[in-house]
Formats: sequence, structure tokens, C-alpha cells
Amino acid sequence: MNWLEQSWRDLQVGVRSLVTTPAFTALAVSSLALGIMTTTAIYSVLYAVVLDPFPYRNVDDLTSVLVRNPAQRGARLTYSIDQFVEIAERSRVFDGVIASTISDVEWTGAGDPQRLRGNHGTFNTFDVMGVPPLLGRTPTASDAQPDAEPVTVLGYQFWQRQFGGDLTVVGRRLRLNDTVRTVIGVMPKRFMWRGADVYLPIPFERGQIVEGVANVHLLARLKPGVTEAQAAADLSPIIADLKAREPAEFPEQWQVGLLSFKQTFPSAITRDIWVLVGAVGLLLLIACANVANLLLSRANMRQREMTLRVVLGASRIRLVRQLLTESLLLALIAGALGAAFARVGLPALLAIVPPDTIPAESEVVLNSEVLMFVLIVSVAASVICGLAPALHTSRRDLAGSLQEVGRGLAGASRQARMRKTLVVTEVALSLMLLAGSSVLLRTFIDIANVDLGVSPERVLTMRIPLSAQRYPEASQRIAFYRELLPRVVAIPGVEAVGLNTNVHPRGNMRVVAGVRGGPPSDELVQVHQVNADYTKALGARLVTGRLLSETDVDGARAVALVNERFVRTRLSGRGPLGEIVSLPRLKDPPFNVANDSFQIVGVVQDRLNDGLTASITPEVYLPFTVSGIPNLIAIRTRGDPAAVTRAIATQVYALDKEQPVTAVMTLDRLLQDSQYATPRFNLVLLSIFATFGLVLAAVGIYGIMSTAVAQERRDIGVRVALGADSSTISRMILARGSRLLIVGIAIGLAGSIVAARLLAAEVWRVRDLDPVSFVAVSLLLLAIGLQACYWPARRAARTDPLIALRSE
Repeated sequence: MNWLEQSWRDLQVGVRSLVTTPAFTALAVSSLALGIMTTTAIYSVLYAVVLDPFPYRNVDDLTSVLVRNPAQRGARLTYSIDQFVEIAERSRVFDGVIASTISDVEWTGAGDPQRLRGNHGTFNTFDVMGVPPLLGRTPTASDAQPDAEPVTVLGYQFWQRQFGGDLTVVGRRLRLNDTVRTVIGVMPKRFMWRGADVYLPIPFERGQIVEGVANVHLLARLKPGVTEAQAAADLSPIIADLKAREPAEFPEQWQVGLLSFKQTFPSAITRDIWVLVGAVGLLLLIACANVANLLLSRANMRQREMTLRVVLGASRIRLVRQLLTESLLLALIAGALGAAFARVGLPALLAIVPPDTIPAESEVVLNSEVLMFVLIVSVAASVICGLAPALHTSRRDLAGSLQEVGRGLAGASRQARMRKTLVVTEVALSLMLLAGSSVLLRTFIDIANVDLGVSPERVLTMRIPLSAQRYPEASQRIAFYRELLPRVVAIPGVEAVGLNTNVHPRGNMRVVAGVRGGPPSDELVQVHQVNADYTKALGARLVTGRLLSETDVDGARAVALVNERFVRTRLSGRGPLGEIVSLPRLKDPPFNVANDSFQIVGVVQDRLNDGLTASITPEVYLPFTVSGIPNLIAIRTRGDPAAVTRAIATQVYALDKEQPVTAVMTLDRLLQDSQYATPRFNLVLLSIFATFGLVLAAVGIYGIMSTAVAQERRDIGVRVALGADSSTISRMILARGSRLLIVGIAIGLAGSIVAARLLAAEVWRVRDLDPVSFVAVSLLLLAIGLQACYWPARRAARTDPLIALRSE
């Protein structure tokens, strides 16, 4: 009871103390709230994206079955229908095994045909995932009977987008992939398994292909207590049997293992988020150093009060507890404000998160776990900010304490040294944030200035996915594009039309390639299946030989183009023209190419083909008619691509009125969403944090110099009385501030070099040493720091010696 009574008194005194000094309280709370706000916002993203992104029951028990070659990178997570059924039937370590896909699903019969993102899965999918529906029900065993009516379950976002959240949607009939299915349920908002619009349960049986589904991802729920080693022992004989039946489907040297759900479906910006966590940690430390400096300044003014308390019998522990209570009050108020500001700013933060980089199931909100984190951070900040000032203020050296009252920055007191250290720390940490931001800025500029060989804002891209149900044969798909491409070229404003499975500079399918007479290589090669005009549409430049011709494409001739890197890495100095390249993967589904050998007829210049930041990889261009797989067209226009968009879609509908046209956007927009989005996300946030850090550092420098001038008023007055002019006094104050700035900048530069190397290892291809950026931010920080010193120096220069001496 005595402890509670003393704590209550400490709280009352703390509140009264903060209320009677509103300027100090406002500055301290705002500084700390700034650090807590940014920390809370980034932690809320970290928690939702990395720590707890999925709503599924006991998500740590969900696992994928992984088969890999220990000597090579990559692994296998998808299986044919027969392989899936074999594993599902024979394994004994799982409580349930499900299949899933990411499929193009055509929705027709309700206006313009639409392409939906579908997930074909087993009927037990929702039971294994462990999430009940929001509306209706999920599939049962009776729905799997041969005579049962086909059913579908809707994803929440699709239900909201297409049906406006209509509660009567259950029971409606939708024509999906030419099969009429009845809607039996709607899943909750966070159930976004594979990001599907519609979930289509289908039977999986050996030797049968339903709705074109030939390969699936296998997901299973481990039985309680089963270890990874036990699972591997159970699965190994199954994989061995499958390997014996289908030798080409599995590597010669293989291992089977498990991959957790979180590892299977990670966020694409996980590493970037951890980098930002480090950045906000630095910002929070700057804020804490700032507040600690303010508390030290305040402690100097309260030194007589504390000394008097000691004289009257207060113990040091009692004084420390009183001062820490005041610090805790500041931190809790700042924590509440910081959380409120984070909640307001969170939508703006989410607006710049790169598209499709976080799990669709993630829900970034300030939930109870995040608020608990805010509380912990606030308490920790109160200790960091308040402990040193409390210990200093509560010293029992009464004579020393009284003598130090009124001594300034130039004095030899421990308080002065502590305050200098805090300011140097603020400057160093601020420089590290500025340096990181400047390095990202220069890297982003380099990425934005990459030569793509074509103006991306004048290239329109769109996908025309031909469904396996209506276009099951390669000849049908080839015939469709043979008729479509001339129609699109004839549209006024169209300069050239290219066809491929993807578009430069984005990546494409990678396969093992061999060169006749050359040594084997494990380096994968990109394969582009194109029409004759693809190189023209995307600005590829010929180096030697010739480009693909219409005759090559129409006749599905076994010829190929390669890039310069392919020649350098695979041909060992031999002339490329006439060499034979073999691509064994093309013999397998869905390509089913009879002849996997192609003669090189030309070499094109190297160009980015694995994103804007990765190294150029070897690539091969083939006539699309060898397989009929491509479904993306790239239209190079003479003017605004928007002027021809509708005309192109009209030509598609003229050939097939039920064929969807999807993902319509310019190449520039495509790159903005995919290639530029993550660098821009990092750059914007780190620049904001660096700006906040710079402001806090400037406030800290201003605070210590202002306090020094106020505390040394008598000394300055004596100097002026003895003949020192205003410029001498100004130079003295500026020199003191400059020394702190230079020391802080030197330490910050050393830390920036280390931080840049860590950044280079985690984020794109940033420079680990960028002298231009480091010099620029050092000069910027020095200039702003000197400006912060200028006003106290100016005030000191105007000191009236008579007033200063009389006040003493």
C-alpha cells in the first residue's frame, strides 16, 4: 500500500510538472510521437505481412511437398494429376491433402466475356484449410458424386466487386468455362487462397484431365506430432516409385522434404520491410536521444529542486522513480498520439505498397497485437529517454550539483558531456538515414533511365488467354492468332504487333538448353515464343544473321534467334550461325513439340530480360507456331495507345465473341506496377524517415546550443564587457556546434558505409559505396546543422553585458 501511495504521488507530481511546462511537454511528446508513429506503421505491415499473414487454422501445420536436387537451385512443388493422386492415397503422415491451381476461368453469358482468376481444387479444400464460409456452405462429399450438380464458391472480393455484396447470390448459376455451376457459398474477406475469384471443385482421378487441369500444387496438413524427418521417410518410397515410372519428371539425385505454408507463399517485399524496420528503429533512437536531451536540459533547471529534496531526506531511488514516472507519462502520451497518427497514415502507406507483393490474405490494421507493441515501445522509450537524466539528476553530490547549475556547454560537467554525446548520436543516425535514402534515390534514377529500346508509354500490352476447353489443340490457337494479328496491324495508329508468352524486359520461361557439340551447362535459358514482328514491336536490334521471317513462323520452322550473352556463354567462341540448340523441356506438356532442336539464324543485341535490376540472361527466340502457347500481344503505336484499345478488343470479339481480353495496360504502366513499384516504395518511405530524422537532429542541435547560450549568459556577458565583439561571440558558438556536427558526420559516414553494404545485400543492386551520395548528404546535414546553430549564436552575439551581469 505504501508503494502504491508513493506511485500515485509520483504520478500526480509528474502530471503537474508536465502541465506547468507546456512548451517542453509539447516538444518532447511530438518528437517521441513522430518516432513511435513511424515504428507503429511499419510494424503493423510487418505483423500482417510477415509474422501473421494467414487466417487459416493452425497454419504452421500446412505444408507443401518439395522435391529437389541438392546440387541445384530450385525445387518442385507442383505435380501431375496422377502424381498428386498417388501421393494423396499412399501418404500416412497427413490429415488431409488438397490440390489447387491458378487458372484462367472464362465467365460468359452475362454481358462481355470476362476472364476470372480461378482455383480448381479438391472437394476437401475448405475443410483442410479450416475456414468456414461467410455465406452458404462449402463443398461436401455429396458434391463429388458423378451425378451431382457442378458447384462453385465465390471469393469475397469478387462477390463485392461483381455482385455488390448481394446476400441472395447463393443459388445463382454462373457459366464458367462453358459449365453451368451453382453458387453454394461465399468465403470471408481474408480467405484468399491463391487469390481466386471463384473456387471450382473438380474430381481428380488417374488418367483424367478435367477442365484442362493437368498440373496442380499439392498442399497437406501434417498430423500432430509428425516431424519433417518422419514425413520425408514416409514420402521417399512414393517419390521413388514415381521416379521409376516417369524418369524424366524427377532429377537423378533427389530429396523429398516439406516447405511450410509461410515459406511457400512469402511476401515479395519481406526483405524490404525488414530494411524499413531498421530505418524506423534508427528514427526512434533519434527521437529518444532528442527527448533525453530535452530531459537533461530540464534536469539542469530542476537541479536545485532535486538537491533540496535530497537534503530533506529523499533517497536516490525515490528521485529516480519520480523522474522515470514523468518520462513514462511523456512516452505513454506520445505512444497514444503516435498510434493515432499511424492509424490515420496507414491508408497512405498501403497506397504505395507495390501491387501483388503481399499475401492477399494479409490485413494491415492496428489490431491488439500492434497496440501491445506500441505499449512496449512506449515503455522502452521512457526508460531509454529518462534513465540517464534521472540518474544524473538524482546524484547525492550536493556541492557538485549546486556548482554545476548554470554551467553551459563549455563546462566540464558530466551533463555537458552526456548532452554532446546525444547530439552527436542524433547527427550520426540522421546521416545514416539520409545516406540510405540518397543511395536509393540514385539507384532509382538509374533504373528509370534504363534504355529499353522502345518508348514504353507507346507500347500497349494485353493478354488473350485461349481456354483449353474451347481451344484444346495447338492448331486452333495458332489459327486464331494468325487471323488476329493482321487485323490488329491494319488498325490506324498501330505500328507493329508482337506475340509472346511475356514481354521484355520482364522475364520468361527458363529451361535447360544444350548446344550440339558443346559442353553441358546448368545455366537456364529464357525461351520466347514469338511472331515475326515481335522484335520490331519491342525494338530488338539485330547483330548478325537475320531475324525471324513470316515464312519461318508460318511454317513452324525449327529456327531460332539468340542474344549476345547466349553466344558468349554457350558457344565458346564459335560462330553462332548454323549452330543447333536443343530445348528438351519443349517435348513435355503443355508444349508437346516433336522436334526440340533449333538452328540459330541470327543474333540480337543484349537487352534487359529479367527485370530492370537483374543481370541479362541467355535467351532464345522461337516461332510461336511450334507450340501455340503464347497469349500476350504487345502493340507498338504511333500515338496514344488508348486510342486503339477498343478497336483491338473489337477485333478479338469479331473472331470469338466469348473470348476475354485481360490485363490491358501500357508497358510503362506494367513496369510501374511491377519493376518500379518496390524501389519507389522503399525510396518514398526511407526519404520520409530521413526527413523526420533530419528535423529531429536539427531540433536537437538547436536545443543544445540554445541551452548553452542561456546557461553561459554570464560568461558571454563578461567576454563582451572585456571587449569581445559580436562576430567573435558568434564564431565561438558556431565553432562549438560545428565540432559536434563534424564528429557526428564522421561517425555517421562510417555507419553509412556499413549500412549501405547491408542494403546492397537486401535491396535490388544498390551501390555499397556511393561517394557522391555520401558527400551530398553530409554537406546537407552540415548546412542545416549550422543553420540550427546560427540563431543561438546570433542571440548570444546580442547579449547585453550589463543585463547579463546584473541577473547574476
